[in-house]
Amino acid sequence: MAIIPFPNCPPVSGTRWQLNQPSQVNRSEWTGRRRVTILSEAPRWLCEVQPFDIVDDDAIWPWRAFLIDCQGKAHSFRLPAVRTPQISGITPRVNGGGQGGYSLVTDGWGASGTKLRRGQYVTINDQLLMLTADVVSASGAATISFKPWIRNIPADDALIVVDMPTALMSMADDAPGWDDSDFGLYQLGFACEESF
Repeated sequence: MAIIPFPNCPPVSGTRWQLNQPSQVNRSEWTGRRRVTILSEAPRWLCEVQPFDIVDDDAIWPWRAFLIDCQGKAHSFRLPAVRTPQISGITPRVNGGGQGGYSLVTDGWGASGTKLRRGQYVTINDQLLMLTADVVSASGAATISFKPWIRNIPADDALIVVDMPTALMSMADDAPGWDDSDFGLYQLGFACEESF
C-alpha cells in the first residue's frame, strides 16, 4: 500500500502513545503460580492524535486531503514521534548485517560521549524503537539497546533516524473525520496504529 505524506502545518497539538505488548499468561489451578510467554514479534505502537483546532480554510485543506488519501485503514503514513529534533549533525548507521533482537552494533555517532538517553526514540527500516539504555559513543561506535524487538533485520549501513524519528502508522478505523463550525473553525483528531 502507499505511504501518504503527513501534513506538518499546522502541527498537531498533542499525541498519546502506547506500546501494545501482548503476552500469554497461564495460571496453574494447583499452585496459583503463573507462567508468562512474551509474544516478542507482536508488539505495535498505538497513538491517538488529540483533537486540535484549525482556524484557516487554507490550513484545513491539506489535512482533509490527508484523511481521505489514507482511505481508512488502507494506506500508511510516517507519524513524528517527537516535537523537536532530539539531536542533529550526525547520521548513525547499522554496522554489520544480520543483526536482530533488542540491540544493534552501530557507528557514525561522532565524537565520544552520550548521544541519546534511555526513553528517546530511533527509527530503523520504518520501525519506531524506544531506547532502553543511553547511547554512548566510543570514537563514533555504539551498541544501541531498544524495545520492541526489531522486526526487519536491517542491512549493513542502514540509516538510523535519530533527529526526528517517526512511526509508520495507519488509521485505526475506516472513517476518520473532522468537525466544521459556522465560524470557520475546524477540529480534527484520529487514532492510529503501527502498520507492518
